[in-house]
Formats: sequence, C-alpha cells, structure tokens
Amino acid sequence: MERISVQDHRSVYERLCKDYLNLKLLTQNACHGPERLERCKQSVRQDIHSCRKLSRITQFEQLVALMEQRNLLSLLKPDLIERFVLALDTTEVGSALTSYRDALRSHYEPVRRFYLEDLRHRDRRTLLEKEVERIKLQEATEPPAVTPTAATNAKRDAYLRQRDSIYSLLQLEIGKCWKVFGRFLNVPAGELDEIEERNRQDLKTRIYETLERAEMQYDDAALDQYVGVLLKALESSRRKDLKRKIETMLQR
Repeated sequence: MERISVQDHRSVYERLCKDYLNLKLLTQNACHGPERLERCKQSVRQDIHSCRKLSRITQFEQLVALMEQRNLLSLLKPDLIERFVLALDTTEVGSALTSYRDALRSHYEPVRRFYLEDLRHRDRRTLLEKEVERIKLQEATEPPAVTPTAATNAKRDAYLRQRDSIYSLLQLEIGKCWKVFGRFLNVPAGELDEIEERNRQDLKTRIYETLERAEMQYDDAALDQYVGVLLKALESSRRKDLKRKIETMLQR
C-alpha cells in the first residue's frame, strides 16, 4: 500500500481548514435576517446553556464564535452545523457538510494531529499557568470575611448591573491601544485582526467586540473571574485610572 507523506497530510489539513471556513460562510449566507438567526440560536440553546449570552447575539458569526469558544463546534466537530441545516432548510449547506464529513472521516487522525499542534501554537500558555493565574485572581478579589460563593455572586451581580456602563466607559477611553488591551484579555491575535478588518472605520465597535469576545470565554457562573481578568488587563495596559473607575462602579 502506498504511504502518504507528512507533506500530503499537511496539504489535506490545510484544504480542510479552508473547507471548514467555507462551510461556516455558506451557513452564514443562508442565515439572513433576524428570524433565521433566531431559529439557529434556538437550535443550539440546550447546548449553550446560557440564555443571557444567546440573547446578546445579533449576528451569526457571534453565535459561531461562542460555539467554538465552548468547544461545541470546530474543524474536528462540525456536527452541530446540521442543526443549522435543519433550522434554515438549506440543501446547499447540507451537501457541503456531507462532503466535509466524508473528507474529515477519511483523514481524521493526521488532521487531528495537525489541528492540535496548531492549537498549541496559538496559545502558548500552559494549563498550569492558566490555573495559577485563576487562583491568584481568586485570592486577590475575594474578601476574606465573605464566603467564596457569596463573594462570587456579589461580584458577578455587580458586574451585570454595571456592564453597559463599563463597556461605554472603555469604548470612550481605551483608544488606539485597544489591540494591546485585547491581548491582555487573552483574545487570540487572529481574532483581533478579524475584528479590526470588520470595523476599520469604527474604533468603538472594535473595542466593544473585543470586550464581548473576551467575556464569551467565561460561563455566567464564572463572570467574577472575568472581572478579575478585565481589571488586570487594564493594569497591564497602564490604565490604572480606568481600573479604579471600574472598581468604584462595581462597589455601587
């Protein structure tokens, strides 16, 4: 049997990357109008487990980003697109999904290997480093006299009350350093580039989408951790003035 070279496998992987992107674009094009978007959102509501996040989604690409962030959808896991096929009643996307699945099934192991390698390159921080950071943030933000559960709920509730005001403040104040700020929020560089490309003439929208993308990394129950990351990002961006303002807002 003729052996397939590593280079050939790499070519297959790169082709599937393009096919996966095209599959998402086909689905996005089929999801035109708020009614169709709502059908798509409802089709994955049980998987997302967050009515609040779904209610804030106004574009199909935001829904895809949330699903990818929660590892519900990826190059290796395209199955949930079938929900969209049914919700949108689109044979074109259905045919593309079938072809994509066949190609993925035929080369799954080498494609999986290249995919995981790329993931490791995209995020160089180890799981241990992330866990250490999470523990430090928790220790720094929880008052010792309050139980962890109470502190978490209080911080989350305070953030939800002030969220719109915080977003508005940062949209006005972050300015041209938004991309550096986004990196400190752990938004991947590639996604920051995409945000910039979509909103070249609208700085406020770039900042808003960066904040939204960063927040999507956290479940509702973990928003207190996001608050800690947000404050730390402001400090790292040399905007302690904004950090102090937000801390004051959260105490109201």
